[in-house]
Amino acid sequence: MKTYNVKVKKTAEKDIDSIADFLFDKLSPEGAYRYLDVVGQEIKSLSIYADCYTISHSRTIRSIHPKARRMVSHNHKFIYVFHIEGNTVLLDRVLIGKLVVD
Repeated sequence: MKTYNVKVKKTAEKDIDSIADFLFDKLSPEGAYRYLDVVGQEIKSLSIYADCYTISHSRTIRSIHPKARRMVSHNHKFIYVFHIEGNTVLLDRVLIGKLVVD
């Protein structure tokens, strides 16, 4: 099984920062940290599972990158949008699942 390096682009970092702000506003600090830990684990899992996801046909996803793929979070709240370049997975965005149009 091929493994990849995972790089989080600035756009995805901003998305994660926005998610963190929201979580710390709505949850206890412990709850927010636990939730963000799961987000981090899901992002890291792309190093192993990126090939399991095909190039998306969604207009919303393809507008981010023409060869973008998507992974849905464990609770279906977020969509991790990424593409593969050589041995690297580039996480382009972390979107709210409800905002993605297929």
